[in-house]
Amino acid sequence: MAASSDLIDALFMTKKSAQTLSSIYSPEQENQLSELITFRRPRQKRGVKKFETILDTAHELIISHGVEHFSLYDIAESSDMAVGSIYHFFPSIESVFAALVERYDKDFWAIVSEPVSGEKISGWKDLIWLHIEKSRIHINQQEQVLIMLLGPGQTWQTRQVDTVGDTAIAEAMRQNIEQYFDLPEAPDPVELLHFSIRILESLWQLSYQRHGKVTKDFQQETFRAMCAYLGLYWPRHLPRKDPENPA
Repeated sequence: MAASSDLIDALFMTKKSAQTLSSIYSPEQENQLSELITFRRPRQKRGVKKFETILDTAHELIISHGVEHFSLYDIAESSDMAVGSIYHFFPSIESVFAALVERYDKDFWAIVSEPVSGEKISGWKDLIWLHIEKSRIHINQQEQVLIMLLGPGQTWQTRQVDTVGDTAIAEAMRQNIEQYFDLPEAPDPVELLHFSIRILESLWQLSYQRHGKVTKDFQQETFRAMCAYLGLYWPRHLPRKDPENPA
């Protein structure tokens, strides 16, 4: 496997695409989300600005107030917005948390979507390592994301929203891997990658409980566990695509 520093350098070969939040989801995933979420998506530019301000404020209040100790009224006060403006988009604080998880999932989607230099990749496990390492660095930089995805901020609704987000992330991982390698069509690689993400989340929850962050040791164990699972279905050496004609 290539050195981790080289892989991280490879991740920044290109700029992140300016995808909208909803664009990471397939139509089927959008339908799933519409049945889960209770907040109202903005339709106009002014509404988008208010919506994002509400989420930015909630993101900060998670640290200053604690995830269990602030309300929509606190968001209104901290953002200098009328309470009615908050309720226009969010009927409850739980719906704000669901929107935050959606936002956080977009960040992880962008991480695994980022193209890398093919010269840095010798096998599919290098890409798995890259996704894990960059995701660990990202999540440890934001206590709020740790709290909402691995800690006490989790609710049944946020877990359901995160499940849809994990499916989108798994699809992005598949596309990233298939830039370089031919994956077996069956079992469904997106389903396998989704299951492997759940392995990651379980181990990272344990790391957060023990250490308040995702440690390098848990990163290594996550890599071993994900590769062991995926290795049940994928050979160690997948057919490499021609870099000149990857399609």
